[in-house]
Amino acid sequence: MRAERRIHLLRHAMPVPDPTSSPSDWPLSSSGRFAAAAQRDRVPDVDRVLSSQEIKAVETARLATGREPHCDPRFGEVIRPGEPYDDDVRARRRAWVQSLPDTRHHGWETLEEAARRFGDAVQEHPDEDLLIATHGMVMTAWLAGIGALRQGRSAADYWDALPFPSLVTIRISADPRIIPSLTPTLPRSLER
Repeated sequence: MRAERRIHLLRHAMPVPDPTSSPSDWPLSSSGRFAAAAQRDRVPDVDRVLSSQEIKAVETARLATGREPHCDPRFGEVIRPGEPYDDDVRARRRAWVQSLPDTRHHGWETLEEAARRFGDAVQEHPDEDLLIATHGMVMTAWLAGIGALRQGRSAADYWDALPFPSLVTIRISADPRIIPSLTPTLPRSLER
């Protein structure tokens, strides 16, 4: 087993929101496709490229790496059945990330459930450096769940600052006593 490995989390580029379809079916916008493709030389070389099954994440992974990702639904965004795409979407999602669920989150996956399924998928690749094309809420839940971010308002502020796309690297030691370190502590936009 390696002494340390790196997991690169790539938040998908900007999609085309369509309130009449599921967010998992939203493709990248033309500017999102350009931003993802422009990153090919900036994305680190890794042992394996993984992605959620959502179209916007798969497209981001392909364009940013030039490789076909292995899709795993456990890297998908937080399960939010029936969530409307309305003026409250950002505030509703921020409340969830901040660990303040209320009646707007009825039927949603909990932070702990989302972090656990994401972590279970990561653990299937214990000796590999990974690039995971994923989503802001679930990656923030996982980072807070492993102690790389503080839960609550700090995690919500982090999520709020994540641009489309963004790349963060987490270093995980084989020694479980060492807290995972996150670089950068604020996400670096890949669009620069």
